[in-house]
Amino acid sequence: MAQDKPTVLYVDDVPINLKLFEATFRNDFNLILAQYPKEVLKILEEKEVQVLVSDQRMPEMTGTELLAIVAEKFPDIRRYLLTAYSDMETVIEAVNKGGIHGYINKPMQPDEIRQSINGSLEVYHLRKKNRQMMAELEHMNEELLNMDRLKSEIIHSISNEISTPLNRIMGTLHLLKNKIKGDELSEVVNILDNSVFKLEQFSLLAKQISVLKSPGFELKQSKVSLKQVIQFSAIETSEELKEQEITLERDLNVSEDNVNGDSALLVSCLVSMIQFAKEHTEEGGEIVVDTSVDEGRLTCSVKDQGVNYSDALFDILSNHFSQGESALNLSMGIGLALSQMIMDTHGGMVVFEKSEKNQGCLKMIFPAVAQSI
Repeated sequence: MAQDKPTVLYVDDVPINLKLFEATFRNDFNLILAQYPKEVLKILEEKEVQVLVSDQRMPEMTGTELLAIVAEKFPDIRRYLLTAYSDMETVIEAVNKGGIHGYINKPMQPDEIRQSINGSLEVYHLRKKNRQMMAELEHMNEELLNMDRLKSEIIHSISNEISTPLNRIMGTLHLLKNKIKGDELSEVVNILDNSVFKLEQFSLLAKQISVLKSPGFELKQSKVSLKQVIQFSAIETSEELKEQEITLERDLNVSEDNVNGDSALLVSCLVSMIQFAKEHTEEGGEIVVDTSVDEGRLTCSVKDQGVNYSDALFDILSNHFSQGESALNLSMGIGLALSQMIMDTHGGMVVFEKSEKNQGCLKMIFPAVAQSI
């Protein structure tokens, strides 16, 4: 359908060249043809254009001059210069002044042009998607800013945690300024998808915390199999652990006991603990999840390899969680704050221990063991 085609604007002061371009690409793109550079600027003010192809030698201004203006006023538009193969000085000037994304040699090769434009459109849509995501995040922050002091602290923590994936997105988009090949573009898309996934995770954590702290919240309890909680948590974290080739080792003798609580919340709690352990486990390493019963209390433990711990972090974690603190400490990450809130809601606690080998171990400790399955 015509409306599904991308819009390409072609400017050339030679009418026969415009007709040739239209005849060649009318089935591939929505085409807008312009004979004078001044027309181009007016068109761009009124219509959404994804790609601009400009001839270099025109009477009003050169293609380089036109593309420099477009780069400043409409930076998202993908810009191509049409010039003679031998005119490399012009190409260099266009790169420096007009920020072009590629150049097209005369005489034009249709297949080469199609490939260049289609590859450039992928970049255009990625940039547009990123802008929309940033706008949604800003809108979410505006809503959260109207909430109480606790939620303001959560916003601050989220802002710190999402800075890394956001920086990766922005850095990746800078790489797209240069012409890239298909394999490279696929890698870029994977980076963006992973970063967006992390942003969605943090958004979900914020919502869960808001629910737990909302007035009148009541925990809907039922008998929950801890073995099943571990299985679901392993599924939830499998993809991100696979990226770092980290193995999640589960004790085959996991307790068959039930606990009273909300299954979805308990899965969120354990997932957050596994994700924290991942940050302290080397690539190709192992995280161990097991259970035990001590003095009638059921415990689920998550053990990492002790990577990236400082003495200060060990002290903060040990002091905060070993003393059964009820106050939130968002400096340790919003995931652990959520874990603590979930266990508080279930009448249990989160405990952190350091092994003799400087490995970390987070524990979900429940108040009592319910009837076995």
